[in-house]
Amino acid sequence: MEGIQFQDSLAVNAITLEWADSIDKKVCQDFVVGERTQIGSVQDWARFRSILAPTLLVSSIEFRPHDIYSVMGQPCFPDMKAEEFTAMLSAPTHAGHPLVHAQHLLGGAKYEKVSDSEIVAVHQILAAHQHYVDIDQSIVAYHGHNHGTVKHRYKKNNGVWKLAGVQPESYWLEHDFDKIFAP
Repeated sequence: MEGIQFQDSLAVNAITLEWADSIDKKVCQDFVVGERTQIGSVQDWARFRSILAPTLLVSSIEFRPHDIYSVMGQPCFPDMKAEEFTAMLSAPTHAGHPLVHAQHLLGGAKYEKVSDSEIVAVHQILAAHQHYVDIDQSIVAYHGHNHGTVKHRYKKNNGVWKLAGVQPESYWLEHDFDKIFAP
């Protein structure tokens, strides 16, 4: 296993932070609910899209129904377009759910240089989630946490590192994780 250069390490670490933070951080936005306008929150999906390679390998290590990237019973998408991945993740049935807040905490990581234009990293992850009762976000309906790892693939695209693969592996779940993305 060949190590990676310091500058490459900085670049892929920045991408990893952008991946987690752009999924987790929500910005205020007005929503019309019935006859009232309420303030809610949504992610900046353009920010998320900016770190992605044109196509990605998107899969789960082991297919399980609760894995967020296992869509329609398919455990692997070897060449998912970045726009499709963003649309899938930003859907209200996934991370784009307006009542769900999350924080993806990344721990230790190891990196492998596959080639001058490809790096693979495995990160420890704790993905904490809360599903609120309503848009006011004052009462939590459910909380659930996913513990495991996430393998990221990075590829150079026109000399710039981009995220080219996401492969989560769940070790165990806490609380009501299966209810987090329910309507």
